[in-house]
Amino acid sequence: MNGCKHIWGTVVLAVLSLGTAQVGCAATAAKSDSLRHSGPSVRTNLVWLAAGEPNLGVEFPLSRRLTLGANAGLKPWPRFLPWDMEMVENTRHWRNFAIVPELRFWPDRAYQGWFAGIDLIYTHFNVGNVQFPFGLYPLVKDHRLQGDFYGAGLFAGYSWRLGDHWRLEAEAGLGAGYANAGVYHCDHCSDQVDVHQGVSLVPKLGLNIAYDFKRREKRQEIVEIIQAIEKPVPPVVVEPPQELVLAPGIVPDYMGRAGELAPHHPVLRPTSQYQPYTPDRILRKEEGALYVFFEQGKSVLKRTFTEEGGTRDNGPVLDEIMDLTTQILADTTSRVSCIQIIGLASIEGPVEGNNRLSGARALALQQYIQDRLPVADGLFELIPGGEAWTELRDLIQDLYLAGGGDGLSTDDLSKVLEIIDSDADVNRKEQLIRNLDGGRIYQILLPTILNDLRNSGYVRIYFDYVPDEGARAINDAIAALEAGDTDSGLRQLEALRDDPRSDQAYAVALFRQGRAEEAAEVLKQAADRGDDACAALLRDYREHLAREAAYRRYLEERDEYLRQEAAWKQQELMK
Repeated sequence: MNGCKHIWGTVVLAVLSLGTAQVGCAATAAKSDSLRHSGPSVRTNLVWLAAGEPNLGVEFPLSRRLTLGANAGLKPWPRFLPWDMEMVENTRHWRNFAIVPELRFWPDRAYQGWFAGIDLIYTHFNVGNVQFPFGLYPLVKDHRLQGDFYGAGLFAGYSWRLGDHWRLEAEAGLGAGYANAGVYHCDHCSDQVDVHQGVSLVPKLGLNIAYDFKRREKRQEIVEIIQAIEKPVPPVVVEPPQELVLAPGIVPDYMGRAGELAPHHPVLRPTSQYQPYTPDRILRKEEGALYVFFEQGKSVLKRTFTEEGGTRDNGPVLDEIMDLTTQILADTTSRVSCIQIIGLASIEGPVEGNNRLSGARALALQQYIQDRLPVADGLFELIPGGEAWTELRDLIQDLYLAGGGDGLSTDDLSKVLEIIDSDADVNRKEQLIRNLDGGRIYQILLPTILNDLRNSGYVRIYFDYVPDEGARAINDAIAALEAGDTDSGLRQLEALRDDPRSDQAYAVALFRQGRAEEAAEVLKQAADRGDDACAALLRDYREHLAREAAYRRYLEERDEYLRQEAAWKQQELMK
């Protein structure tokens, strides 16, 4: 006889066994003082009990998320209830024995939330004269099946905690297996009429009440927090700031009005920088020198004049000389010590005449100044520089190094340099240059290079100033600070607080004594008055504070990261 495709006894027993209550394990704690391992659990399937069959399941934890258990049920009486087993007129049979080992996986932790699992099924059954809903399994309705079923299944469910020990579970799934059963008439002791063998699919439903032997920890929420920890991200490394080293700048002497003008007018120099004239000096390349020009062969000083090369305007230079001299004469803390005028002439003509001409040109500039300002003769140093051979050679050399120009080739210029460097006397040198290349080279030099040598030459104004005792005292205090004597330096600076130039050094001394807030206030007040040096020092200090704050935040974040990393590693070990 052909075997039935569906085995109703197998289906019923599989559903009951697959729905049996299960045992879970709680997560292993990350900290021994707040978490404990879960213990065994027992449960019963309420659906199976409703069908009149006692059942029991036990389960043990394997790890934080895995539990292993087994479910068993036994229904020895043929009816739903024990006391109707002798009712002969009732031919319905429902007896079985089942055992179902299973393995569960809990995504969160054992006994908590969702779970999924696999199970193995064995049952011996005796089922007959049972009508299932929707017309399913008609063979069981008209016959009795008795035999064995072997199978496996997949299932999933959810667990709710009802208290410290009690839980409620609901689950569903699907199983498949092999059945081997005899087919009988529905009578209790009828003869076998057929054999059923084959593979069947069975559903799984269950509603379980479970009891955990170990009491749930009151601080269970700590477990949940630990389980929620994600792998921490280390903070961005911040290097410790370098030590802030604040050093005051030396206070320059106050040189009076002349000293204030000197940075903007390099023609002014303190007397300590006086430089006597020597014929080898290249005056035109010295910084800040002023020149006025004269007509060829003349020593009359004009504000403007026109010549073949163009118009010469001496006005701006004369005005600058007069303005600077006037301001220094009016100052009480500085004075003119020397006005150095070096008269020059070009190489044209006899040497004796050019020497007299250069002296007369220097004198003309002196008289121009004295006609307008009360400057004594003794403050002038007049030097008749004579013919400007040094200046001429330098001009020719520059043009030669530039590859020639103004109609002169490097070969032409080389010939001129050779004559200038010869041992011939100056009159002979001039004649040799005049005769070069039939006079062509000399005619080119006249309106260009030689034209620039017709001037009164170099003008330099030297000045003296009243010694700056305040700067000296501040610098003495700074020397004490740099020598490590902070207390002495601070006392000296406190006596100089009326001089605002002491602000920077005073703030540095306060910093070195650990009085940073006072020092910062001194720098701020000085910066507000426009002291750029104090403003820069204050900016350095504030930037250092910002770097220190950033480093402290980094250390706090690093400590928190290490704490979280340790918790995360412990959590990983619990998985």
